[in-house]
Amino acid sequence: MNFIVLEAEKFEKLTSEITEIKEAIQNKTEQDLAASFIESKKIPKLLGISLKTWQTYRDKGTIPFIQFGSKIWVKRADLEAFLNEHYVTKSVHAKEAVK
Repeated sequence: MNFIVLEAEKFEKLTSEITEIKEAIQNKTEQDLAASFIESKKIPKLLGISLKTWQTYRDKGTIPFIQFGSKIWVKRADLEAFLNEHYVTKSVHAKEAVK
């Protein structure tokens, strides 16, 4: 068995730096989560829909979601994909007007 002996001051500094690294990793993970997912309660306002419509979308699987207990989250990428699927260009309206 090998032992490393450190002065108390150096040990305290090392412990402090490890704690700072741990906190930085936790904060980064929380920031990544916030950047990757949106809370369900924010979706109706973002889409300009009612709570009932949002519930219908979830029931039908229109927009995928993740649920932990009573918390529901939506991946930003899934929401963006949904919006892109329903993107209407000006030329589509013009074609319909000609018909």
